[in-house]
Amino acid sequence: MIDVAIEKLRSGEPVLIFDFEDRECEVDIVFRASMMTPEKIRLMRKIAGGLICFVTTYDIGRRLGLELHTRLLAGLDGLSRLVKKPRYGDEPAFSIWVNHVNVKTGIRDVDRALTIRELSKIVKLVLEGQVDVAREEFYTKFYAPGHVPVLLGRVGSRWGHTELSLILSNLANIEPALVICEVLNDSIDVPSLEDCRRIAEKLNTVLISGRELYEIYLKVVKR
Repeated sequence: MIDVAIEKLRSGEPVLIFDFEDRECEVDIVFRASMMTPEKIRLMRKIAGGLICFVTTYDIGRRLGLELHTRLLAGLDGLSRLVKKPRYGDEPAFSIWVNHVNVKTGIRDVDRALTIRELSKIVKLVLEGQVDVAREEFYTKFYAPGHVPVLLGRVGSRWGHTELSLILSNLANIEPALVICEVLNDSIDVPSLEDCRRIAEKLNTVLISGRELYEIYLKVVKR
């Protein structure tokens, strides 16, 4: 399953990831950000339905001058009272929300796809060691607040979908620039794993578990 997931992610196809029963107990759909299209945004809206987020690492975010949103709020009088850990216990991965300067409203499928693709280019510049260029491009070509939340993953100290998707990108040997979106349904509860397996089959892809990725990380990635 992992090998199939790696190939799907590399080629720009979706992969579904279940985190852990004792965490969010949810499934996210994951795409490679550099290959994002309006059609894929539409697919996430209609088949997944959760929040569509851009994912990269905390280290890359810091190189761009970004910080976790909770830490930004913690420095503000009054608003610091809003900083609380969610029920699953981890400090959220959210940083800021951005739009690319060339979008019309920011929320449309074509707009979010553009913002996400352009964010992936910033990540690549950082990876190439062109940090100053990446920062200039980022602050010149994006604005905030926007419609694409940026998540900064902390693999090794946090084990949410943000980090699990980054582990998969590491295994696939692609840039740590991804898009994730929670899979929801019309009931008050999240879809069952069986429901999500059927969604994976419909999309001609696989559903993998956070436990699998966690164990591979300990054996392979962390070494």
